[in-house]
Amino acid sequence: MKEKIHLGLIGLGGRGYGLLTILVRMDNIEIAAISDNYEDRRLNAIKEIEAVTGKIPYSTCDYKDIIYMKDIDAVIISTSWADHTNMAIDAMKAGKYVATEVGGAYSIDECWQLVKTHEQTGIPCMMLENCCYGREELM
Repeated sequence: MKEKIHLGLIGLGGRGYGLLTILVRMDNIEIAAISDNYEDRRLNAIKEIEAVTGKIPYSTCDYKDIIYMKDIDAVIISTSWADHTNMAIDAMKAGKYVATEVGGAYSIDECWQLVKTHEQTGIPCMMLENCCYGREELM
């Protein structure tokens, strides 16, 4: 088993940056690459990662740069909802494990696209639903 998971974060808005502040402090995670369309978000993320780890991650506005990096094991997608399905499919096809914020898809067809891509690639895709087992959800 690997000592550290080399992670790419795609999307650094509220959810993505919140995840970053937790993940960067985990001993078995290295945030090796970040992506966001907004430069200020990338710069804030770089500052946080460097302050905690002393390392500067690869930074880009194009998520595809990250999914094709050989040293990235997995990606977390926390962009706007409309992008989740295509980004997850691209990442699975590139051989990266995927965790995506909800909603993972906008339609039943997009759900099936995710399932079929997993079946074709064997790469897992996990939805980051944070409220699966709350009282309201189970009632």
